[in-house]
Amino acid sequence: MTSRTRTKMTGSAPKTKRPKVTESNGEQRVPLDRKLIASKAMELLQEVGAEKLTMRALAGRLNVSAMALYHHVEDKDELLRLVGDDILGNIELPGPESAPWRELFTLAVQSSVDALLSLPGLGAVLLTSKLLPNARNLVLYSIRQFERAGLTHAEAQTAYAGVHQLVLGRLFVEESKNFIPRSGPAGDNEISRYIATLRDRQSFEIALSALLDRYSSDV
Repeated sequence: MTSRTRTKMTGSAPKTKRPKVTESNGEQRVPLDRKLIASKAMELLQEVGAEKLTMRALAGRLNVSAMALYHHVEDKDELLRLVGDDILGNIELPGPESAPWRELFTLAVQSSVDALLSLPGLGAVLLTSKLLPNARNLVLYSIRQFERAGLTHAEAQTAYAGVHQLVLGRLFVEESKNFIPRSGPAGDNEISRYIATLRDRQSFEIALSALLDRYSSDV
């Protein structure tokens, strides 16, 4: 791929140095905001995983009350979306008109899947109508690629909805313990082999390619 202007999927404001607040005991701390919350939540996720992450534990890590945390984040689901959206914001993609639509679309999908799987439990980022800025930017970037393939805006939305469901399925399969191959009675061997195929990334890539073939004029 030749060098092109790249688009960073971020809806965040430029980083600024946070002024410290002096407590009554003379100690200083950084004011609580969603960026800091996401950063500390990511640390906890890496240590204990999504299942054991709690708002109380995060409040303790931030040295604030749980009530103070709820002023910024509604619940654990929103917290996971916040972390996931922060991770999606690190994805850098070429400009939306800088290469063939299928190349850019595939890159956007694979990059978002890889990013969300870097910390298990972040599928919630896409399992909602409350998309945060970076997830929203990725959705719009992807829909634009289908428009470049010749679809109307409504058709592009329908096409991407199919891919969206495929991605959600991939994230669920990767993150769920129910899809880990296990040995069992002889009669289960066939199913065990199927589960292994289901978890194989190649099955996802083949399905994605087949779906995109429908909209490729050269197929």
